[in-house]
Amino acid sequence: MYVSDTRVISPRITDSEPQRGIKFYIIFLSARWSCDLRMSFSKKMLVIALTTLIMCDTTWAGMRNELPRDGNEENAKTAISHGGLILTKSLPRVTSPFNIPGITSLSVNSLPDDQRLMPSIGNGHVATVIRGDAVFMNGLYNGHNITSHRAKMPAVFIRNVNSSSFQEQRFTLDFAAGMFVEEMTAKDLSVRIKMFAHRTIKQLLVTMVTVRNAGSANVRLGLNSSRIADTEDLDITHAVNQSIGIISGRTKEMEYDVTGLQDVTMVHTVIPEEISVEAFQETTHLFLLSVDLVPATAKKFFDKGVQMFFNGNLESSHVNGWADVWRNGRIDLNDNDTLATLAYSSLYYIMSSLPLGPTPDFVGLSPGDLAHGEGHQDYMGHVFWDQETWMYPPILLLHSKMGEAIVQTRVRTLDAAIQTAKMRGYKGAMYPWETALSGLDVTEIPIYFLNEQHITGDISFALRQYLYMTRDIRFLNESGIELVQEIAEFWASRVFLNSSTNMYEIHDVMPPDEWHKKVNNSAFTNAVAKLSLLLPEFVGNVMNIKPDPKYKAIADKMYIPYDKQLDYHPEFDGYTKNEPVKQADVVLMGFPLMINMDESTRRNDLRIYEAVTSKGPAMTWSMFSIGNLEIGDITKASTQFTRQLLNVAKPFNVWTELDDGTGAVNFITGMGGFLQSLLFGYGGFRLRPDRIDFHGRLPPSTSSFNITGLDYLGGSIDFYFTKDTTIVRLTKAAEFTLTLKYEEKAFTLKQNEIQMFSSTKASIVPDLPLALKRNSANHVLFSSVLLIISALFCSKLYFC
Repeated sequence: MYVSDTRVISPRITDSEPQRGIKFYIIFLSARWSCDLRMSFSKKMLVIALTTLIMCDTTWAGMRNELPRDGNEENAKTAISHGGLILTKSLPRVTSPFNIPGITSLSVNSLPDDQRLMPSIGNGHVATVIRGDAVFMNGLYNGHNITSHRAKMPAVFIRNVNSSSFQEQRFTLDFAAGMFVEEMTAKDLSVRIKMFAHRTIKQLLVTMVTVRNAGSANVRLGLNSSRIADTEDLDITHAVNQSIGIISGRTKEMEYDVTGLQDVTMVHTVIPEEISVEAFQETTHLFLLSVDLVPATAKKFFDKGVQMFFNGNLESSHVNGWADVWRNGRIDLNDNDTLATLAYSSLYYIMSSLPLGPTPDFVGLSPGDLAHGEGHQDYMGHVFWDQETWMYPPILLLHSKMGEAIVQTRVRTLDAAIQTAKMRGYKGAMYPWETALSGLDVTEIPIYFLNEQHITGDISFALRQYLYMTRDIRFLNESGIELVQEIAEFWASRVFLNSSTNMYEIHDVMPPDEWHKKVNNSAFTNAVAKLSLLLPEFVGNVMNIKPDPKYKAIADKMYIPYDKQLDYHPEFDGYTKNEPVKQADVVLMGFPLMINMDESTRRNDLRIYEAVTSKGPAMTWSMFSIGNLEIGDITKASTQFTRQLLNVAKPFNVWTELDDGTGAVNFITGMGGFLQSLLFGYGGFRLRPDRIDFHGRLPPSTSSFNITGLDYLGGSIDFYFTKDTTIVRLTKAAEFTLTLKYEEKAFTLKQNEIQMFSSTKASIVPDLPLALKRNSANHVLFSSVLLIISALFCSKLYFC
């Protein structure tokens, strides 16, 4: 089945949301400068002229994206075809309000020769690499135990359009609209192919082919598509009913007995061998693919997609879905197009692998995004520490609901983690180094499963960050308290007391530096274990409950290696200075763990380990950049910040794990590190139990640095940084009163009021009560019961 729309598009003038924010900021400064009595009359007139120019809507992005036009528009025909049915219909022109060509999109005239560097589209449920041969779905895995990997489904897409007459081609990855666009033009013919994974209807992968025939003769175009057959992972049956195809697949091997074999259904448009377009006609053809584990659900949303296409809102609902995402949280950088685009592309790729909010079936983020992980490639779609340590923090800050979805992936597998701890002879919850569908271990190399145990502490630290940012009482009541306590219980059973030092130690572990596969007292592992043991105390204060005192007692006596003579942290017991390490390890103690240490110790950790980390994976350099900004070494920070960009492959900003192009591709772990170097590095953000600290500085070669929609305690805050000035604006009220503090000054943040000051260290401080139970349904119910009892008691006294 294919659906067609025929129309002629009129140009429109558009302006983007980021541009409007920039204009607002410049107009605000212009107004301030023009009131300066010291400014000359001529300079004031220049400012007024600049402001007037900015206020005029002259962004012709919409016209630049139009198909070629000629003088025959008045003769053009419009129609929608669905199979043999032809109806008169036209579709509205859809443009994202965040469309800034060259910033929120990347366009090239030719595709990369290496298929590994092709971009992906996805929505957290389904994803594919453009012109790839596979579709992948969240939670669909094939292979037993350590061989479990993403199950490859056939890519039922148009691969290309046959025509020797095309003179120009243009390929665009549009981050703003969340789609890939291919445009081909000839003298009287143009073709535009749009592909996207629908942002709000998660089952749908959409291809829309628009053919515009401006000539006087009919045109026939051949379509090349993938063959539908069994894959390495699925046994497939394929049935066609008129123009609708139904693919039923079953995985060939179960991950564990608890998962069983999985069934999946793909309902798709049957792709014809060719399409024809009459003279002076423009036709849009719809090719739809709907994927779900439940056959009825796949068919339901396929039908819905077709209906929405006829109603003219299939594309617009998708673009609007992405617009809502960008409107709620993004990073804008000015006067450095490379960094500006990289910020958008990094967020786009990570969020393309995430659902919009928590969902019980979301498995988690893998280093190679949702569109990768077949066979033994790209970490097989497994979930590692990469999720919590690298991708999660920027998402938590900008999109707290997506952040919650990540947290919930560990709630989903808590029972499996408890089972794993028992199997290993420990108490509590021990998360395997790699997990997939079941939550049980699927680590391909056994030594990593046996020893790389800091993953459990990484998860606890992510919980800590989530609670700092949200104070989510509902989450704590439903599952959070149990999760926090079970992780603490694991570490309490994992440590042992060294009788000679009276300190607790952890032996036989692998630190993040995986070149040292079995050590005693990894500094990072012991530090993150200590924080895990202290988290029950924080939760107890929030919930007004008393945690088991043994957790804090162990944490207070946790041994962390420190060389007093050299004033640095050895990576583990017996580590020799100048010994090479794989990646960021000890430096993570300064950030993100924020372990208390002298500035000299922090500086020495950075210098010593930078010198011995020669070729780490992409995310390593972001942490060195953040650390150097923290100690005030701006030059060194800039060097390390720029170094991570060597892992970005043109033309679509696909990251590779290593800077020589090897390792995992579309390495969203590296993208997460890059975004952290912006937010926590140049933004200076630090998440504290009672506040957020920040200190805005400009990334290299930028004139301003804007963060839109930082989510904090139910509210939303915008930050605008220039070389000398910081602007803070509360755009959505938080659950608690927020106060901006800097230089011993304090200002209550009020919705849509601007606070502007000279750039310096500052804090957002909430007015928090001692116990936060106000959002707890159980607490509300209990309070209601008490109120009723009190009322009855008082009435009895009154009548007595």
